Amino acid sequence: MGTEESLVSSPALLRLLQLSSSLFPIGAFAYSQGLENAVEREWVTDEASLVAWLCGLGEHAFGRLDLPLLERAHAALRDGDTEAALLVGERLLANRESRELFEQEQQLGNAFAAVLANLGVPRARAVSGGRGTSYLVSYALGAVHFGIGPALAAFGYAYAWSEQQSSAAARLVPLGHMAAQRVVSTLLLGIPAWVERASQLADHEIGGVAPALAMGSAWHETQYTRLFRS
Repeated sequence: MGTEESLVSSPALLRLLQLSSSLFPIGAFAYSQGLENAVEREWVTDEASLVAWLCGLGEHAFGRLDLPLLERAHAALRDGDTEAALLVGERLLANRESRELFEQEQQLGNAFAAVLANLGVPRARAVSGGRGTSYLVSYALGAVHFGIGPALAAFGYAYAWSEQQSSAAARLVPLGHMAAQRVVSTLLLGIPAWVERASQLADHEIGGVAPALAMGSAWHETQYTRLFRS
């Protein structure tokens, strides 16, 4: 059986789609990750500027911080070391530039772990409610439990981020659904390179730089009109 046939026939692929779906009930739709303030300040005003914003985040932040740490959390959980995975979560949280982004990471992590517990994942409660609790670690746990390898997990994780950000933009810019799909398509073209580079980064090379994201997410809590959670 070829690689494609093996992948399609594997239950792990279906689980990857489940974990990455916007229907996975964790409340990710309530967050804009700094995008709402970027629209307010007219840093993002149309499809082209949205693509520039998101591709910039993928290239300089998400792909250099989240994706390599996801790989490390996945490896720790695969080896049965929950504590090491939670230390990865603490490192991620230490790199969240604002309180809003920090709390989002923890809240989504707790929600994701609660769904995993409901699905019968044994270690779900061990990764929730603590200092290292994060969406990234909970997602890694789901991937490990359902037999999803690190590369596929990274693709699913990146797709979920791309879809969530494009969905938020459709409500904020405003952006039509066709334009939102073009944005997603552009981001998908970049994901393989992000995942490949993330797998090659040494520990000391991990870290993202996105000053506008940091400022926008910090300013969001004082924004006069807000559609998304702060």
